[in-house]
Amino acid sequence: MPERIGEYRVVRRLGAGGQGTVYLAESPVHGRVAIKVLHHGAAADPDARRRFLREAQVAASVAPFCTARLIGTGMLGDQPYLVSEYVPGPSLLTMVREDGPRTGGGLQRLAISTLTALASIHRTGIVHRDVKPANVILGPEGPVLIDFGIARALDAMTTSTQVTGTPAFMSPELLAGEPVTPASDIFSWGVTMVFAATGRLPFTGDTIPAILNAILNKDPDLTGVPEPLCSLVASCLAKHPGDRPTAEYLLLRLTSAPGPWAGAAGSARPASSAPSAPAPAAAAATRSIGDEPARPSRRSLLVGGAAAAGLVAAGGAALAPFLLPEDADTGGVQRPRAASVGPRPALDLDAYPTRDTIDTFDDSTSRGAYQIFRPDNPQVGRYELEPRYAFRDGRIVGYGAPAFYGWFALNGAPATHDTVTVITLGPFAETGEMEDSVFVGRILNEANYVGAWYNNTRKQVGIDVYVGGERRHETNQADQPLRPGDKLALVVSGDVASSYVRIGENWLKLTETPITPAGALRDHGRWRHGFALRGTRGTISLEDIEGRSAR
Repeated sequence: MPERIGEYRVVRRLGAGGQGTVYLAESPVHGRVAIKVLHHGAAADPDARRRFLREAQVAASVAPFCTARLIGTGMLGDQPYLVSEYVPGPSLLTMVREDGPRTGGGLQRLAISTLTALASIHRTGIVHRDVKPANVILGPEGPVLIDFGIARALDAMTTSTQVTGTPAFMSPELLAGEPVTPASDIFSWGVTMVFAATGRLPFTGDTIPAILNAILNKDPDLTGVPEPLCSLVASCLAKHPGDRPTAEYLLLRLTSAPGPWAGAAGSARPASSAPSAPAPAAAAATRSIGDEPARPSRRSLLVGGAAAAGLVAAGGAALAPFLLPEDADTGGVQRPRAASVGPRPALDLDAYPTRDTIDTFDDSTSRGAYQIFRPDNPQVGRYELEPRYAFRDGRIVGYGAPAFYGWFALNGAPATHDTVTVITLGPFAETGEMEDSVFVGRILNEANYVGAWYNNTRKQVGIDVYVGGERRHETNQADQPLRPGDKLALVVSGDVASSYVRIGENWLKLTETPITPAGALRDHGRWRHGFALRGTRGTISLEDIEGRSAR
């Protein structure tokens, strides 16, 4: 962690995402601020960096009420950074996950405050481009919209096949590569309000392509959204940007509605049923920023199929938290869920009837059962040593100094058929350091392994595949917070690896990646079930591990 960034003294690291790392810092002039430092390689081209800084500086002209004011920009080596007002408090995403949907006056204040912020942003000719629950902070003085203009600035550095933002909250025209106007923000605001009022999304599906197809082609499910918000949100979710109202019109309607909001709407309401609204948001002009006209990024989308091409989520593909089944048992913690799922779980362990191994980490039976390998590939730092471990209260606990990373391969090997390996999570280090992670999967030796991982610091799940010490997987990750008692699984089927999580009694498929070269893992007789522990400091523990196969 840097001690200083420009004139600011760094206090602590707040978190990291797909765009960069965020730090809490302070200075005598501005007090406490939030600084987002973009990842290495985000702007390798000097011209792209200049465009990014110019775009970001224009965003500083937005009025500060209901927004986190952008204070300035700079460079940390070759990494651009942005300085904004620091707003303490949880995000709307976190609040709904932990406390459930917003209701009554709280939902009213949220809708009006975020619309006020959008109206101010649009008035300056800027499009936010990344309105979502994670960018709404419920601060001590009310809801605040953050990161406005940053997605536009990031687009100044991306290629013609990239797009910034979170797909589940993107408008149809943004997904299809059409010009972006304030109407795109209005659509994203509508999706955000549905999530705030119900804890789920209006467009759902079991996979990312299914959700994108729903955004482009299906009516939204607005069940549970109260009036008058429901009717207005329906108009915001119109497929054509010219059919959506402006932020000013929505503010007028919401602030003139008498009394408390009515009870929840009783059924799904398509956008086309909403009353017509004057001054569509698409008509609001978006000015050119700096000395270049605003240019839409160009994407291609396979509508109705199984794939979306050239789609990059700058904040990570934050879709997985919204795909939990409606009846998921989460131990009283409210989490976003899909409207419905099929009658069977996403992962059926009965499809793997042969139990190759199981360990509940009892000291008398577990000690000496593992061979430990320290991974050998460019991703692993030289400072990361093999973990030390102990058995405590039916758990395996890994620790080390100063940092550790190692795979534990179970004795005995499964047959050469499809396999699944499952671990039950125990407590994490919870230090906020970069690595606080567990892996589950298949291990041959220090240079050959495939594992589904969960990083507790970033709250993300993904898959790593290394053959001969070289990476053999596509980029994949999904945002999904887990806690002790949840399960993480890796399925290897032919040349495809898939990650699953189980929360309560419901399995959810998160990511999938092909394994290259073809046949690399075909000889399952030599690859053992295993798990890995990786930490910067502190202790990480697991409750149990189980390996099954379809032989």
